[in-house]
Amino acid sequence: MKDKKLEKLKKEFKRIKDLGFLENVKSDKNDGGAGNTFEHHLGVTENNLTDPDYEGFEIKTKRQFTHSAMSLFTKKPSVAEYGDQYMREQFGLPDKNYPKVKCFRTSIYAHRFSEVYGKYKIKLGVNREEKKLYFEVYDLNGKLIDNKVHWTFESIKNGSIKLNNMLIVNAEVKKVNSKDHFKYTDATVLMGYRGFDNLIDQIENGVIRYDNRLGVYGPDTKNKKGKSLAGTPHNHGGGLRISPKNIEKLFEKSLDL
Repeated sequence: MKDKKLEKLKKEFKRIKDLGFLENVKSDKNDGGAGNTFEHHLGVTENNLTDPDYEGFEIKTKRQFTHSAMSLFTKKPSVAEYGDQYMREQFGLPDKNYPKVKCFRTSIYAHRFSEVYGKYKIKLGVNREEKKLYFEVYDLNGKLIDNKVHWTFESIKNGSIKLNNMLIVNAEVKKVNSKDHFKYTDATVLMGYRGFDNLIDQIENGVIRYDNRLGVYGPDTKNKKGKSLAGTPHNHGGGLRISPKNIEKLFEKSLDL
């Protein structure tokens, strides 16, 4: 990585930090408001592409003092027939407000089972011979009942391309005129991505988990044309997530800004 890119990143972070509290560019109901606002002032176009966000850096923004898991990247299962909709319908529960729509929200690990809805025991299965990551569903007695959902290693590797270098930004939040405002207080640069084999190791060790976020739109949600989306399925994007305290296990070097 060229020093010029790192110096440019430092300069831009200081510029945005010095702006103080900045109004959320998204709805306060949007979980990603802090990140969207930072990237807006950085001049980054919102996207879900596989390329890094800015000058070769993937940008992750989190609210100060939160220990919530952060998304590494979203990734749909490799076979569309056995994808998000399949998991929603097969293993989800009816939403309490919109019972015609099933929701399926999980955090699944490879090193242990997660009991889901008191009906299933689910885990990730790392199969190095087949080069696949399986979503394995068992009954409560430990009998495998479904493993149709999977991701190929190639698919996961393609999703991880953007992880070569990362900037993690901490944001302080406060309400101003009933609207969230963010102040970007400090940041850490992570460099020297340890590679795909290490990523698979961290999945297998339970450091990285897979989250399903298959929900339903609430009563106040509208599309860009103003049409209500209430009661319709919402896919917030299932993907691989990691605790902030463990993110450095994916990189060789770190630098505080």
